[in-house]
Amino acid sequence: MSRTHARSNYIAVWAWLVFLLVISLLAVYLPFSQTVTVTLIFTVALVKAFLVAVHFMHLRFESRWIHAIALVPVVLFIIMVVALIPDVVYNR
Repeated sequence: MSRTHARSNYIAVWAWLVFLLVISLLAVYLPFSQTVTVTLIFTVALVKAFLVAVHFMHLRFESRWIHAIALVPVVLFIIMVVALIPDVVYNR
């Protein structure tokens, strides 16, 4: 039994990645505080990582087990960031 998959439009995904890159590069020139700018840059990076994982790594065609395995580094990253917050806040 063969499974057919819809093909990704790699050119459109690439164009979105370039557009998001330009947004993150120009974010430093926006008249926002540093906190808002860094939050915007990290949000754009998260969206770009999602696009790469879904389209170029073909995760949308994988089983739930592969999704669970792909989430492990994300959870570890969040734990590491939360663990480092006291160092950033109290050691300025």
